[in-house]
Amino acid sequence: MNWQIRTVMAGVLAAIGLYVTFNPVSITTLVAGIIPWLLVGAGAIYLLGVLLRKRVRPLTMILPGLVGVFLVYAGLSLKFGDPRAVGPVGLPFLFALLLIGGGLAKLLSVPGYRKSRYFLLLLGSGVISVVLGLITLFNWADVSAGFLGVVLGLELIADAAFLTGLALRERDKEDAKETLGL
Repeated sequence: MNWQIRTVMAGVLAAIGLYVTFNPVSITTLVAGIIPWLLVGAGAIYLLGVLLRKRVRPLTMILPGLVGVFLVYAGLSLKFGDPRAVGPVGLPFLFALLLIGGGLAKLLSVPGYRKSRYFLLLLGSGVISVVLGLITLFNWADVSAGFLGVVLGLELIADAAFLTGLALRERDKEDAKETLGL
């Protein structure tokens, strides 16, 4: 995937994230309509990312692949099942697990980018996802729809930042420079 497409996708994620962050109460409407398809789309992006990777390392392929499958399952379950639960698990608990899983997947892919100028951007995105997931997990029984909206918006912005970091790495051809040892 070239850097322009990643940049556009990051911009779309950031715009949606800002909308959700500033309109957190509207999350209940989004759950019924847009969020299931966003989850399916995000899962598809994770799965495409696994399939289109240049370097094949099992650890960096398994976790994003599992997160992608889980995102697709969660999106389809929310769309065609109870909009407040995925199977026997409530939405806040599931959302917390998704945040933690996505954050861990980001953090496990970051060591390969240690020499990158965008290392802190990539690392920060993963840390933010894990922290948001832990906050949601430990307060999951008391989580309101407005709080979920703010957390979702911040997570979408963190995902956009991660995608932007990857796009900028590709634009600057950092992979090629690292391969040549520069």
